[in-house]
Amino acid sequence: MATVTPMMQQYLNIKEEHPGVLLFYRLGDFYELFYDDAVTASKVLEITLTSRDKKKDPIPMCGVPYHSAKGYIERLIDQGYKVAICEQMEDPKKTKGMVKREVVRIITPGTLIDDFGMDDGRSNYILALDEESELFTAAYSDISTGEIFAFSTGDRDVLKSEIDRIRPREVVVEADIEDLMSELYSDPPVTTPFSNETHFPLEYGEGITEGEQKTLDLLVGYIRAHNMKDLKHFRTVEKHRIKETMQLNYAALSNLELLESLQTKKTKSSLFWYLNRTETPMGKRKLRKWIERPLLRRTAIEERHEAVTVLLDHFIEREDMRSLLNNVYDIERLVGRLSFGNIDAKDFVQLRDSLQGLPAIAEMLERIGLLGTPLFRFFDILDDVHGLLADSLDDSPPKTIREGGIFREGYSSRLDEYRYISNNGRVWLNDYIERERERTGIKNLKVGFNKVFGYYIEISKGNAVNFDAEKFDYQRKQTLTNAERFITPELKEMESKLLSAQDESVILEYELFVALREHMEQFIPRLQTTADIISTLDCLVSFATVANEYRLVRPEFSEDELSITEGRHPVVEKVIGENTYVPNSLDMDQDTFIYLITGPNMSGKSTYMRQVAIISIMAQMGMYVPAEAAVLPIFDQIFTRIGASDDLASGKSTFMIEMMEANDALQNATENSLLIFDEIGRGTSTYDGMSLAQAMLEYIHHHIGAKTLFSTHYHEMTRLSTELDHLKNVHVKATEYDGKLIFLHKVKPGPVERSYGIHVAKLAELPDEVTTRANDLLRTFEQDGRVTGSEQLSLPLDDTEAFEAHPVIDQLKSLDINQMTPLDAMMKLQELKNELEGE
Repeated sequence: MATVTPMMQQYLNIKEEHPGVLLFYRLGDFYELFYDDAVTASKVLEITLTSRDKKKDPIPMCGVPYHSAKGYIERLIDQGYKVAICEQMEDPKKTKGMVKREVVRIITPGTLIDDFGMDDGRSNYILALDEESELFTAAYSDISTGEIFAFSTGDRDVLKSEIDRIRPREVVVEADIEDLMSELYSDPPVTTPFSNETHFPLEYGEGITEGEQKTLDLLVGYIRAHNMKDLKHFRTVEKHRIKETMQLNYAALSNLELLESLQTKKTKSSLFWYLNRTETPMGKRKLRKWIERPLLRRTAIEERHEAVTVLLDHFIEREDMRSLLNNVYDIERLVGRLSFGNIDAKDFVQLRDSLQGLPAIAEMLERIGLLGTPLFRFFDILDDVHGLLADSLDDSPPKTIREGGIFREGYSSRLDEYRYISNNGRVWLNDYIERERERTGIKNLKVGFNKVFGYYIEISKGNAVNFDAEKFDYQRKQTLTNAERFITPELKEMESKLLSAQDESVILEYELFVALREHMEQFIPRLQTTADIISTLDCLVSFATVANEYRLVRPEFSEDELSITEGRHPVVEKVIGENTYVPNSLDMDQDTFIYLITGPNMSGKSTYMRQVAIISIMAQMGMYVPAEAAVLPIFDQIFTRIGASDDLASGKSTFMIEMMEANDALQNATENSLLIFDEIGRGTSTYDGMSLAQAMLEYIHHHIGAKTLFSTHYHEMTRLSTELDHLKNVHVKATEYDGKLIFLHKVKPGPVERSYGIHVAKLAELPDEVTTRANDLLRTFEQDGRVTGSEQLSLPLDDTEAFEAHPVIDQLKSLDINQMTPLDAMMKLQELKNELEGE
């Protein structure tokens, strides 16, 4: 544009300072967007795109009301956009010329705080990543709660596994490693290159390295650049020690359906869904973390088990605590809002109400013997903080902090005076008239008001003749035909108060609120400590509630024994009903640590294997388990290969995914790990698949020694029980009755007696003609092993030289199969086929 208005020039200057974001530019009661920002936002938000200066030089624009902008911003953030909030820094009514405007905050997926619609049951992590000398360092934080962690690893697979577990909404990287996330993921999270040269003072826990400090500076620098606030609520940086919790990679989390269902991607039908009886958002978030990271240290596990036992034994106190916890709001995120300076009066009321029940909770914990235990040793009831908020805040303050009505009567004498004046001005004037009549002796003295003089005292001519104005401190303002008008210092002071009391009251309340907010910041560490303990209690009460409802038992631990008596898959049992579910047992030790499981499809092999893994995870979370009894080792890792899934985006087939997950287990498992392999090798030819499956079993048997559940349809493999000393055949029982297959879902010793594939096909209601023909073929195969119905084709290779010289053969030889996706391969095959048919 050749010329722009001063306002648009201001916009362009601010936009230039903040490239790559959508600028919400405050104009009165609206946030306006211009140029490309307006085009983008209008499409995403489905709002009208209009233009400014339509006649001369049209500028695309759109806008949203400032009071409802939150929902629009959330939609943009969900789509991966970043939004800069540009506010008016001056009152337009009191400003001559251009109103000063500044960007006060840049909102990105990873820098959200809970005024922008975060899921209260999930952490909202932002992660910074750096690489130096083949060592990866990472730092991550949920800025809404103040948690902050750091870790290092030299292994890309471990790095990816940890990032998968953290599931950050946004990743920040140094510009020179921007491609790293694309190398790790076919569809990486929102990734932002960022440069930082400032060291930020943080409180570090033990073991934080120099490289991790550098990455923490990158993380904090990015957060501060976007939120433009001091991070007063950031806790001590914790060393995320990868090997100190059970390792569950993304495949295990997904295959075992720990946090969400494989089919629906919803929490329903997951282990989290089964366990979650928490009453607070903090407890819900902590439960997810406990599921993702079961413990390895036996004493820590048993501390949780003991707490669950005590809570189970004290039903009345447990239910009373649940009721009290139900009144606790999200203290962690309220503290985050306090730190960022955007807490409002209603938030403070929520905080006050959350603290109200803490003394009663502490009394109950003491009564049942938990208050002095390691989990609850530092429980602070914060009675002084509650007293401060209870004495200051009105029960129903407004949402905004610039409307008044925040504080109780009696909190500030000056505020009480303003309110009295504002609410009782006429009463004061009547009292004042009576006092003045009595003081002057003039019974018909009266008070009036006009816009010129304001409030005045009027005395009639007859009384004014002998009135000594100076004696009573009266100042003459106006002489009328039949009266004199005066003012007094007290009346003028009251006039000022009456006319400005409401405005002054609102201003004073805002000042008092800012002072209260600043005063409350000193309590942030204590509030965070108590919030952490409350969330722990919430999880343990939830555990006890679930354990009581579903007849769960406290597990015991052993160095090597894995013994589960009448174990149950908790989620499946809840879905189908306790009376329908068939429990199963398992016994493993140093002599028998591999179960080779056979049985028909749909008989329950996968459920049986999953339930062993889930029982182990529940036990190491500190939870009771679904069984009659359970003696378990402490597993350092659980690896799974269950189900079939293609990764079409990266060109990986089902078989390739299967081999990659199997390789991860074989490379990283130890004798203290648990391996769950479901029908390995089914993605390739029968002999290939069977060979691979047997080779893997032999490797586990000879070199790893891990507890292993291995299901297969290759019945020929059951002979391995005679070759591998530590392998045991078991099968899931099914029977045939009146020509129909009945699944008994019971695991029995020994290999399966026969295959039931055709019976399962009948259950799937394949056409009778198909299943009848299949039965005929099966009998033929079982009699002589011969393929019937279609003769195997053989290629005439007498003229070998001519065959090899064919151009199609040359093209086949030149193909790099490893670099082709399945789609590429199919297209090439079609091309070669067309070429041959054309001849």
